[in-house]
Amino acid sequence: MKLAVVTDFDGTLMHQDVGDYLMEELGVTDLPEVRQMSRLVREKKIGSMEWIKVAYAKLDGQKQTVDQLLGQVHLRSGAESFLDFCQDRDIPVTILSDGMEYYVHSIVNQLQLNIQDIIVNPIRYREDGSYELGLQNANEACRWCGCCKSEAVRKIKSDDYRIIYIGDGSSDYFGSSFADWIFARGSLAHYLEQDGTPFYPFETFHDIMAVLAPEIESFEQGIADRKSDKAHPFCRFS
Repeated sequence: MKLAVVTDFDGTLMHQDVGDYLMEELGVTDLPEVRQMSRLVREKKIGSMEWIKVAYAKLDGQKQTVDQLLGQVHLRSGAESFLDFCQDRDIPVTILSDGMEYYVHSIVNQLQLNIQDIIVNPIRYREDGSYELGLQNANEACRWCGCCKSEAVRKIKSDDYRIIYIGDGSSDYFGSSFADWIFARGSLAHYLEQDGTPFYPFETFHDIMAVLAPEIESFEQGIADRKSDKAHPFCRFS
């Protein structure tokens, strides 16, 4: 089996949560209808799918301002060195995001990052000036998340890969549970700790490299410590 990396984007590969930053700067977060949807998410009455439909609809017609704001965000410390390391070891890296395709692709292209695949909600500004608000999730058995990270990780594993998952937030609870090893920070780390799931904590990609670089052969052979095999019971698949 080969080794692959799956990394979240907002608050993980990027220092900031880019989606949240855009929503706050554009005043979307404070709109009554968005505040209501955010409350329902916190109460676990809805997943990100319904929130995305309401909140991201507000970015229609905002391309110029979005482009200006994207100039204010930056990668998490050590990210470029980590991606170079993966390229040198022929380890493919997939960005897996429940955010917006337009800003993920814009940042990756601008920074010329060594990324093999990007899986994200097809929310974008088209060349003709129109706006597309789509969802990545094609899993008819579960309509909770906009991007079904669990199904994406399962698909990569079915191609005979062992998965290192890197994440930070609630959208990573599900996808990370189908990986072999997890590097976690933020609410994902708290969740895994409470759940008793083994993981490696990190704050920067230097922390991840400190674990991976000296033990990369163990990860490639599937014998590295803190291996996880606890699929999230919430997930359903068609």
